Amino acid sequence: MQQGTGFSININSGDRILNAGAGETLFQALKRQNLYLPTACGGQGKCGFCRLRVRAGVCSKPSDVEKKLLGDTELARGLRLACQAQVEGDLQIEIPHSYYSVGEYRVKITQKLPLTRDILLLRCQAVEPRLIRVEAGCWMQWVIPPYDGGPEPYLRSFSLASDPKDQRNLDFIIRRNPCGKGTAWIFEKAQVGEMLTLRGPNGDFHLQPNNREAIFIAGGSGLSAIRSILLDMCTRKVTRKARLFFGAVSRRDLYLTEEMASLESKLPDFQFIPALSAPLPEDNWEGETGLITEVVGRHYSDCQEMEAYLCGSPGMLEACLKVLLERGMPAENIHFDKFVTSC
Repeated sequence: MQQGTGFSININSGDRILNAGAGETLFQALKRQNLYLPTACGGQGKCGFCRLRVRAGVCSKPSDVEKKLLGDTELARGLRLACQAQVEGDLQIEIPHSYYSVGEYRVKITQKLPLTRDILLLRCQAVEPRLIRVEAGCWMQWVIPPYDGGPEPYLRSFSLASDPKDQRNLDFIIRRNPCGKGTAWIFEKAQVGEMLTLRGPNGDFHLQPNNREAIFIAGGSGLSAIRSILLDMCTRKVTRKARLFFGAVSRRDLYLTEEMASLESKLPDFQFIPALSAPLPEDNWEGETGLITEVVGRHYSDCQEMEAYLCGSPGMLEACLKVLLERGMPAENIHFDKFVTSC
């Protein structure tokens, strides 16, 4: 019921009843009441992650952003982007129950470890609360404090790189964005002992519960989520066949190779396959060469009964999709996270 200038938001048939002000977006209203929806852009209408279903009630008409990111079919089913839908009356909405577990956490930076010239591993320790429930392959939104005179924090999303069994210490593998203010803070300003806020866990990039052969393909900092999944497989003693293809330009762009190779002795049917697209003479490289998609293509001719997990640049993802689909892998068996690059 309308109360003064406010409206009610009925979530999942009465699971929770929240309020919203007239003109407030659903994203703003839910966040204000500590219900955090997935977002890689902080509610700016760029990522399309904060989708939910409006079952009944009055809200603004779909924006051009929603028409682009959702399309007519999903809009007809009542799906909306919470950051675009403005509340104009009482609403009944539907969200996945997993959203209830997304929280806000204070953490302390405990380690900054350079891995390459533009990639580092950063470890955070949970402070309040002291444990963070995470899942292999998930990502967390970082609330990076304003440091250059701006009034608002920078919101950036990074994938978990550690074994989720450790709910106190979280690793992230982060690559510096040359034009990114968020990663500039991480590389130049952030100090061991510094406190910051994380929100999550988010995402659905998880190992599927089946026995198909898994093809992992990573480039750059894309090893982060895949490392988390592989470490979790070791913990859970997963025995399925798996291959990790890790692409870089030259040897100086590879990292954690010894750790990845060591997993071959921990996972019964796992193989680590690094590859360089342009090895330098001084690299003395004797491994696979060429673009990582070329390497994958040389290893597989038929992928119909397999599935893939991709982490890397948009160009790499597109090229991998082409190769895997050409070799018969069903599109629904190809899993990857789409992130928005913020400068």
